[in-house]
Amino acid sequence: MAESKKNKKEHITEKEMMNALMDHITDSIYFKDLKSRFIRINKSCAEKFKMNGPEEAVGKTDFDIFSKEHAQQAFKDEQNIIKTGEPIINIEEKETWEEEGVGWASSTKMPLANKDGKIIGTFGITRDITDKKQADEEIKEGKARIEAVLHSTADGIYATDKKGEILLYNNRFLELWNIPEKLMDLKSDKEIVEFMAGQMVDSEGFKRKIKELNRSEIECINILNFKDNRIFERTSCPLKRDNLAIGRVWSFRNVTEQKKAEEKIWYLSFHDKLTGLYNRAYFEEELKRLNTQRQLPIGIIFCDVNKLKQMNDNYGYDRGDQLLRKVADILKSSFRSEDVVVRWGGDEFIIVLPLTEAKTADCIIERIYKKCKNASRPDLPVSISIGRAVKNKMHQDINLVINTAEKRMLMNKKAFKIAR
Repeated sequence: MAESKKNKKEHITEKEMMNALMDHITDSIYFKDLKSRFIRINKSCAEKFKMNGPEEAVGKTDFDIFSKEHAQQAFKDEQNIIKTGEPIINIEEKETWEEEGVGWASSTKMPLANKDGKIIGTFGITRDITDKKQADEEIKEGKARIEAVLHSTADGIYATDKKGEILLYNNRFLELWNIPEKLMDLKSDKEIVEFMAGQMVDSEGFKRKIKELNRSEIECINILNFKDNRIFERTSCPLKRDNLAIGRVWSFRNVTEQKKAEEKIWYLSFHDKLTGLYNRAYFEEELKRLNTQRQLPIGIIFCDVNKLKQMNDNYGYDRGDQLLRKVADILKSSFRSEDVVVRWGGDEFIIVLPLTEAKTADCIIERIYKKCKNASRPDLPVSISIGRAVKNKMHQDINLVINTAEKRMLMNKKAFKIAR
């Protein structure tokens, strides 16, 4: 008998469980009658409403607590639940307060029925998600800003994961590569790479490099040459999360005009404007490269145009320039691609011939004399004086070899004047 009384005493009643729930749960719980008046709320709800206690809410409605905008929507939802018996599950509500501003809540509202199953009101549970909503909005705004930057950059951006899935790309990428949207809809990196490779001068090399970089974690910057003469600079780097590579980001920039400008500057820096031959600055750079053991013997040919001053004095500088260009054309046609043909200055030209013996250089000189004779006309006599020297050993000073070739040219020029 005593044991039975003890068990009854320890038994927790349904009312006690309900009160414990209402007192300690952090979400707002509320019960309303058929006119959407509060019957009961829990402590958390009272605190949210800034009331002294739950009993203060009894008989009040949302119109006494929230703004008219929020109260009207809540009343409409609850009356629909009473009418249809259909609950509202996990809806996001914008809660507007007359003085507190705006908040957000996730709510579930159910019909409240008596023991006979008749609906006598509604009840609900609401969780404040204002902080989460604000965080979501900040993330959304951040993504929007990133997307705005992504689509406004002058570079084409393209990113893939380790499996070759396309992660992102911008409009500039599509424009630079002329990629149709239908192709992007396939979401196949393999198809995209094939399309891009088809535009390359070296399509197979392009694909090999992509495979190589996809397997590595290195950063790479290189130049891409297109069949239509466009030039892109490609930058590629690993896409990392927590210091682990999860994919790769590719950036493409059209540098065609920049490269053309650089090539033009380079050309003007190392070429003679009148004849198109290399100039003395280029000669000095190339001489450093060629003056090595493996290039021996190195032939040097020094040329001087005969009677250029006389041509300028009698017919004007235009005729003299015409003569210089003619001689330059003859010299260009007389040497190999690996030989360096240079306008030394004024009416002088110098040629460096790697791996050329004296006998071979002499044969070339004879060929030049013959070409000059065949090109000569009464109104444009083409005649040059030539000197030759060869460096056979590394201990020989290349500058002394050049001086020797120049002295021999001057001797031949004197002989030419005597002969005339």
